[in-house]
Amino acid sequence: MLGGIVFLIPIVVFIAVIDKALEITNKLAAPLAKVLPVDSIGELAVVQLLAMGMLVLICFIAGLAAKTVSAGKLVQWLEANILEKVPAYTLLKAKTESMLRSDNTESMRTVLVQFDDSWQLAFEIERIESGKVVVFLPGSPDPWSGTVCAVAEDRITPLDLTVKSVTNVMKRLGKGSAEVLGDVLRSDEN
Repeated sequence: MLGGIVFLIPIVVFIAVIDKALEITNKLAAPLAKVLPVDSIGELAVVQLLAMGMLVLICFIAGLAAKTVSAGKLVQWLEANILEKVPAYTLLKAKTESMLRSDNTESMRTVLVQFDDSWQLAFEIERIESGKVVVFLPGSPDPWSGTVCAVAEDRITPLDLTVKSVTNVMKRLGKGSAEVLGDVLRSDEN
C-alpha cells in the first residue's frame, strides 16, 4: 500500500500543478477570446485552446531559461538550501525523474555484488580511495528505489549488460534473470 501511495503522489502533484496552471492561463486567455468574433460556445473552446497554447509557450520559455547557467545555479541553490529540507521533496524528485528518465543511465556500470553465498545485481557508482566500491542495489519492482553501500572490490563482478536490461529484470521481480545472467552464473560455478 505504501508503494502505491509513493507511486501516486508525484502523479497527483503533477495533475494538480497542471490544473492550477490551466486555471491561471484560462483567466489570462478569457479577455483575448472576447476580442475574437466567436459565439459563446465557440468562445469557451477558444479560451481553452488559448490557455493550453499559453501554457505550452510558458513551458517552452521556462525550458529555454532553465538551460542558462544562472538558472542552473539558482535551481541548485534552491534545492540545497530550501527544497531538500522539505521531507517529501527528495522522494518526489527521485520518483518524478524515474518516470521521466530515458535510457541516459548507460554511464553506470552493471555489476554483480557477492554477499556471502548470494549475488545481487547492482550499479557501480564510484570507486573510493580505500579500495571500496560504492554500489547502488536496486529494489524490486521499482529499480530506482534501493540501497547504496560500499563493498570490497573483490566482491564485484562486472557485467556486460545494459542498465535497461537490469532494470527490466528488477521490474519483473527477477523473472528473466537466468536468461540475462546465465553465462555469468555458469562461469561462477566452475
